Amino acid sequence: MPINAVPERSNVVQGEKVLLPEMSWLEWFRSVFYALFGWKRSYSGSASLNFGNIAAGGEEGLTMTVRGARAGDAVIVTPASKVTGIIDNVGVVTANDTVTVYAHNITAGAINPAERTFRAVCLQQ
Repeated sequence: MPINAVPERSNVVQGEKVLLPEMSWLEWFRSVFYALFGWKRSYSGSASLNFGNIAAGGEEGLTMTVRGARAGDAVIVTPASKVTGIIDNVGVVTANDTVTVYAHNITAGAINPAERTFRAVCLQQ
């Protein structure tokens, strides 16, 4: 898969100041990062999700909105807290602007986790 060059960006104007040195370095690092990993953009969102009672060995999926997410994007999901016996760091873009977060119960008993905040970052390739 060929890596396309990142388009040139203009200087960022903040009020009447033009941020030249800092922004140029930021853009340089961003361009190198994109070239190394092939990621063009990233989008993030957070939501409070309350999974129901998850049976032993079962899973449940809840959706959250991440504006700009598209099918095929890589998704990184981070919960605000950990629940013993639940693996919930799996996310999939299931529709435009929608990420489904899955919680897997890896124990031999049912678990009803409390409501938690999740952050999802989608990386476009």
